[in-house]
Order: sequence, then C-alpha cells, then structure tokens
Amino acid sequence: MDFPGALAGRRRRGDIPVQPPGEDTPVPDSSEKIYISAVALLKMLKHARGGVPMEVMGLLLGEFVDEYTVTVVDVFAMPQSSTGVSVEAIDPAFQAGMEGMLRQTGRPEMVVGWYHSHPGFGCWLSDTDIRTQRSFEQVNPRAVAVVVDPIQSVKGKVVMDGFRLADQATAVMLGEPRQTTSNVGRIVQPSAGAVVKMLWMFYYPLIIGHRMGEGEERMLACLSRKRCSDGLVLRWFDDEKNAAAVRAMRDLAVEYDAQVREEDGTPPEMLAVVRAGRTDAKKQLGEKAVAAMSANILQTLGMMLDAVAF
Repeated sequence: MDFPGALAGRRRRGDIPVQPPGEDTPVPDSSEKIYISAVALLKMLKHARGGVPMEVMGLLLGEFVDEYTVTVVDVFAMPQSSTGVSVEAIDPAFQAGMEGMLRQTGRPEMVVGWYHSHPGFGCWLSDTDIRTQRSFEQVNPRAVAVVVDPIQSVKGKVVMDGFRLADQATAVMLGEPRQTTSNVGRIVQPSAGAVVKMLWMFYYPLIIGHRMGEGEERMLACLSRKRCSDGLVLRWFDDEKNAAAVRAMRDLAVEYDAQVREEDGTPPEMLAVVRAGRTDAKKQLGEKAVAAMSANILQTLGMMLDAVAF
C-alpha cells in the first residue's frame, strides 16, 4: 500500500484520476461534537477499570440532537468475548431485550453508538473495532464509537476519544480524510499504533464534551461522603447568610419595581433597547426567593424530624 505522500505525488503526476471541478462529493466532517453526561462517564470508567487487563464494551444511550450534536446520557454493558487487544459482542439478542426493559421504565433514549476500552495502549480503532463500527453505521450512519483508556486515565483527566468511519475510497484516493469546518475544536493527531497499521486513513475523530445537570452535580457532591449517615446530619444556617439573602432580594425588588415603572408609556421596541445588557431583576428575584425558601424549609423539616425521632 502506498503512503499518503506517495499518493499525493502520483496525483501530481496524473497517475490517479482527479475529481473534475464542479462536482461535490461528501467529505468526512469532524465538526460534530459528542456530549457525555457525568453518569455515563462514571459508568464507562468503572466498567473499563473492572475489566483490566481485558477489553470491555457496551452501548451508548442518548439522542442525535441536530446535525452537529450527539448527547450520551447513559450506557450499559454488553456480553462480550474479549482479550487484552480485542473485544466482540456475543449476544445480539441482549441489546433488544435491554432496550425493551428500558422503554418499560420510561427511558426514551436510543442507541447512538458503542464504547469499549483500550487498557494502557491509547485510543484508536483496530481492525476488529472498524468491523464493529461498520455494523453500527449500517443501522445508523451517525453512530459513534467511543474508546476509553482506564489505565492512562487519572484523577482530573480522562483519556477518551470518539470516532466515526470515513469513506474508504476517498481515504485511498486523497490520503488524510478529515477536515474541520467549525471552531469547536481541533483535529486530533493519530496515535503511533494507528499510523503503523494505516488505520487512521479509515476513520476520523469527533470532539467530546461533558455536560452536567443539577441532579448530577448533587450526586457527584455526595461521592465524598464516607458514610450514608452523613447525609442526615443537619447543617445549621448562618444568620449572616440568611440576612445577606434577604438584602439581595430587597435590592432586586427595588430594581424590579423600577423596571415595571419604565414600561408605562414606553414602546416595547424602545424597552428592548433601554434594557440591553441589564440583568432581569424579576427572574433573579424569583430564583433567589425559591432557593432561600427551599433551604429554610428543608432545615425546618430536618429539625422537626430530629425532635420527633431522637
């Protein structure tokens, strides 16, 4: 097989036919981004570390939001036949059964791809991985493959990459198949193992991001608790903190009253100009009031339960 440099030289000499001008063909695009939730990330890492030194695999559940966004909200493991360098699913019926049980529990997410681990040797796709990814893309062309390395992942850094296959005819003709069409990231250079096996010509990486909701933030905050009883300990309010919250709501109420007075006799199009760049006092007042009331109600309920139970 010729290397990309040799292919480029042959194109310049005219040995390889060049596409006629004016004819556009689809070009692999790496501007698509995968957003992985904190829960899915933790489950992937736990599964991958539990399988060391063998590879493990599972399915990604989520949604194709638009042409440039894929969200992954959950994952589940698959029965597999694995070694230290390859992994393959062995029970295709398991996926259908698992999806049926998820629908019964009200989970609407679909399968957006698959993940597997490379314990200690980086993130890339082997020959077996490419065949597996091709089978997923036959079902859905936008399916993605996520590779995680549990050995190189340390606290504060997760070694992970997402991939999708490129058109092989384009790869052989043009060499490097990837391009960037937006400013969301940069092209990731292929690993040494992928370059040696010439596999980097047949797939391209996707950018991975992370999103956390309010519930996930609270869940992660509880991971540092050593005992279950730590969550039942009452944390007394600081009077100064409550007083500061009330003062902030008073100032926002005054600002909101001024904004209401501005509406008298002012056309709506002028209000949009006048309020450009200013904070929404009504929205902030509602958020601070709900937060203060919720915290005080929880504290009061905790004190009542403490008095009744103990």
